[in-house]
Amino acid sequence: MIKYLVWRNSFALLFFVVMSIVGCRKPDSSIGIGNLPDEDLLSLVVIDTLEVKMTTVRDDSLSSENQSSAVLGRVFQPRIGETYAGFASQLRLSAPNINFGTNPVADSIYLSLRYTGHGYGEYSNHTILVRELADTLHFDSTYYSSYDPETTHGDLTAPSNGPLSIKPIQDVITETDTTAAELKINLAVDFAQSLLDQDTSVFSSNENWLEHFPGIVVRSVSGHGASNFDISSGLSVMRIHYHNDVDTTFYDFVLSPLSARVNLFSNNYVSALDRLNLVEADSAYIPGDNLLYVMSGGGLKVKVEFPGIEQLNHEGALGNRRSIQKAELILTHDDCNYDSRYPAPDFLAMGIGLESGFIITPDHLSSIGPGGSYDSSTKEYRINITRTIQHILNRDSGTGDYGVFSPDEEVPPLYITTPSRDVSIQGVVLKGTDVNENNARLVLTCVH
Repeated sequence: MIKYLVWRNSFALLFFVVMSIVGCRKPDSSIGIGNLPDEDLLSLVVIDTLEVKMTTVRDDSLSSENQSSAVLGRVFQPRIGETYAGFASQLRLSAPNINFGTNPVADSIYLSLRYTGHGYGEYSNHTILVRELADTLHFDSTYYSSYDPETTHGDLTAPSNGPLSIKPIQDVITETDTTAAELKINLAVDFAQSLLDQDTSVFSSNENWLEHFPGIVVRSVSGHGASNFDISSGLSVMRIHYHNDVDTTFYDFVLSPLSARVNLFSNNYVSALDRLNLVEADSAYIPGDNLLYVMSGGGLKVKVEFPGIEQLNHEGALGNRRSIQKAELILTHDDCNYDSRYPAPDFLAMGIGLESGFIITPDHLSSIGPGGSYDSSTKEYRINITRTIQHILNRDSGTGDYGVFSPDEEVPPLYITTPSRDVSIQGVVLKGTDVNENNARLVLTCVH
């Protein structure tokens, strides 16, 4: 009797396991496919031969006003050229209605620029010039990176101010104090005294002060390497130390969040890229068959076009029932004569160039995102433009969402840049579209 119960229970357990496996088996989804017309079948297609036209062009339309940080210095990017960086900014009163007292005498004055910690290139000591702006900047105006503001009164730096190191340093923290990481540029004491000698009405408001002293332009005229400095939080100041008949103290003029400011860049490219030094922007381009160049700081960007992409909508191709599952632009770092002092940027970004400005692609709003990070193992950037390509195809076919790609207008160009091109100096050389190995290309995965 006991043996019978054991056998019966074992059989029940075995029957339950078998039925569970059968019940969990995925149904045959191909049943009935043979009865469907051919036009109802979906096919997965991978296309890696779609024509892509890429051109290196100058980044002349880079607006660079009111950024949180500025770059100061000069960097030579191998195989691309030299980039010069500086900035112009208003200095605002740390407090209005300052009275410097009876018989104020300037003891010293300096410009203190707070490091952010970011640096570029190989460093040598710099000669820094500080000049006074001839006209004030306007906070609500657009300024481009190539802006060259007029200055007056020559150099404001102290005659004894020799070459300086601008290599980033860290705050020094002790048990009792913290020494800020700053670049200190000594200015002329005569300039400080001229400020102390002004009527008190000059310091009654920022409007009066900026009318008297519109601001400064800071540039390097020798040396190499560049660093980022905070020009918006109020931590960077022009400080004047002085004494009067009763006291010794100091006063700060501040680079504040309300200071109108502009990052300034200029470029000089190597002889192989001489065409990019031309003044005429329409002539300043390099075909991308062999190499492509990306440089921040108002430098270079890559224009991307897809000639004949609308052909994918036609009968005999994919047709207008197609759906883009994945569209990936693959760009390979051309690391010939690689120099570790000038690494490839961590990211490359893609944007859309419209008359109203430079805007993000639809893929920035997708759940997948645009990607674009550098893979050091494959030396590749992979930029996701799935939704972008889908919108362009929808625009041409007249079906589905087309976003910013209006059927009533030409498809605007896409551009590849560095993501922080208005506050950095970094670049990369990429393999072109027609090289034999690891060429720049678009890979599409579609169903239709």
